[in-house]
Amino acid sequence: MVANSLTLEKKRVTSTVMVTVFLMSVFLNQSNVLFGINLSLSDFLVLGLVISLIMKQELSLPLMHIIVFSAFSILILFHSLFIIPNQYMIAADPLATLIDYTKLLVVFLYYTIGFNLSRLKLTAVFLKGFVVGSVGIGFIGILISFIPIPYLSSIMLFGESRLIGFMNDPNFFAVIQCCALSILLRMKPLNSVIRIGAIGIILLSIISSGSKSAIILVALYSGYFLVGKLVKMEKTTPLKVVSSLFLVLGVSAIIRNLLTYTDELMALIVSRFPIFSRVELLFTDFSSAVSDGGSGRTQVWETALHMIDSAPLLGVGLGNYIPIANQFVHNPNVAHNTYLQLAAEWGIVLTALFFLYVGSTLLNNRKNSFENDQENQNRQMIRDILIIFLIASVSISLNNARIFWLVLGMSVFQTKYNRPLKQSFKGED
Repeated sequence: MVANSLTLEKKRVTSTVMVTVFLMSVFLNQSNVLFGINLSLSDFLVLGLVISLIMKQELSLPLMHIIVFSAFSILILFHSLFIIPNQYMIAADPLATLIDYTKLLVVFLYYTIGFNLSRLKLTAVFLKGFVVGSVGIGFIGILISFIPIPYLSSIMLFGESRLIGFMNDPNFFAVIQCCALSILLRMKPLNSVIRIGAIGIILLSIISSGSKSAIILVALYSGYFLVGKLVKMEKTTPLKVVSSLFLVLGVSAIIRNLLTYTDELMALIVSRFPIFSRVELLFTDFSSAVSDGGSGRTQVWETALHMIDSAPLLGVGLGNYIPIANQFVHNPNVAHNTYLQLAAEWGIVLTALFFLYVGSTLLNNRKNSFENDQENQNRQMIRDILIIFLIASVSISLNNARIFWLVLGMSVFQTKYNRPLKQSFKGED
């Protein structure tokens, strides 16, 4: 049901819907390529959720969102199939365009479900299911590092060494694990032993993925998280600020002593997790780490920039990226950068408008006085996941990432449509 007017009355959610949301969240940790499309078991559960909510007349989305997506669809399809092939003298490929548009349609469906999960107060169910899936898969991945299991090893390891979980790319798997890490750091109430154990599993699984980008991402997010904690402490008591400073000094002293045993520590870790040799350079030779061993992004970024320069307004459209990139470089690949990838496909104007919209949800996603502590905690965790994706997007193409669009839908509802009970959404789109 498309709605221009939404009321914040609590909807009745059946246990079946809650179980479906939980399972969908677990399976967001899995995807595989089939017929040129990344398919996940969560896709089928999302489709089931859509049908179920429609039957219950509880699926809502502001009309403006439908209009914008429909207008964008018509524009990008016409541009991809008729304008770009003539401009670049290439044959139109309706199948490739259809596959790319199907991906776009799927993530818009996730956006819609995310909007409704937040509206129906199911954000906590999603977060718990997602973390359970991430920690469980991380544990299995670490287990096969010690006890090889033939069938699982062939599925969960890339190149017989890099952990990919049930994803098809080790870097994306590591980003997903980073999202789970951010949830574990914020989630309350949670037993301290369980929290530390789960965080340890997540960190080991990220290391086992061999993703240098993810190691940098963890470091950046950790800095952001600690700064946020210190800012909150300054608003409480001087005693807590002094205590935190002593804690930082103590940790610094321990790290300084550990650095004298760096070589021995690295050798020990590499002997147990050989793939750690990929990220070891981050601690010993950072400049080489970000450019060697297949991590260089210069060529694919330059190719994307050439394409943006040749079609800055509306991009090269859907299904045309690789054929046109082939005109600039031999053996082309995707941009490995979400911002460049979208700018090349959608054009600079639409990409800028999209990320301005995403940025507005982050700037407005602050604590609300009319929400309880649990809702504000959920809001903070959703914001952190968006931040992680925006940082990771610098080195990975995440424009079709399901969880990004899902949490974006949640964030949009939280920041633009969630109002006190006495207010309504009449006239707001």
